[in-house]
Amino acid sequence: MENIYEFTIEKSEKKRVEVERKNKKTGEVETVVQNKTVKTPVKFVVKKPTRRLADEAEVFYSIQLSKAIKMGIVTKAMLVKKYADNGGALSEEESRELLKSLKKLNDLENEYQLLSSTKDDSQKSRKEELEIEISTLKREMINIESSLQSVYQHTADAKAEKETLLWYLVNLSKIENEKGELVNWFEGIDYEEQLEDFYQKYEEEEGFNSEVVSKLSKIVGYWFYAQSATKENIDEFIKEDEQ
Repeated sequence: MENIYEFTIEKSEKKRVEVERKNKKTGEVETVVQNKTVKTPVKFVVKKPTRRLADEAEVFYSIQLSKAIKMGIVTKAMLVKKYADNGGALSEEESRELLKSLKKLNDLENEYQLLSSTKDDSQKSRKEELEIEISTLKREMINIESSLQSVYQHTADAKAEKETLLWYLVNLSKIENEKGELVNWFEGIDYEEQLEDFYQKYEEEEGFNSEVVSKLSKIVGYWFYAQSATKENIDEFIKEDEQ
């Protein structure tokens, strides 16, 4: 099984260590055992799922979707149909504005790419103007689309998707033990126990476990929504998120 990502985090631990010191009375060097806080590097790996694991994830998603529907939560398809019957999730004016913005954004990005392909320094100011226009337009579009996202995030599909993301996080997160073997970081004999271990570590407000869970969640989450992502893509995402 290949790796999606791997990283090392130092863990502070109290250990009994041997320390050499000079005896002031005898002048001889002697070895004593002291309790010292030492930092030990711990390696974590996010494994790439095998075909079998991916198939299990699809079954898991279907089960979670079915459970959500039985609880009375509507699916995205049902919601789309409902809004279509009522004239759409967006108002007519919002729909027109969104289409207009999409066309304008496409034109601006095409112009920017064209200027970027040339080495004409005289176009530098225009490129800077385009960057500002593109950024502003994207923010405006996000504001329009957020009304849709806030509705869709409560559907059965969204709930099943979140549960599947968590399932991947638990199953793909590995830690390298003292023998150099990769073992499950979330402990338990089955998924339910491993999930409980995840929540216990997640709920720690600070410290080693909290730091590891946070980083693993970012990595698996990014991969889940962009499965062609490279290590460099994930590095950049984590760096931007931490800033």
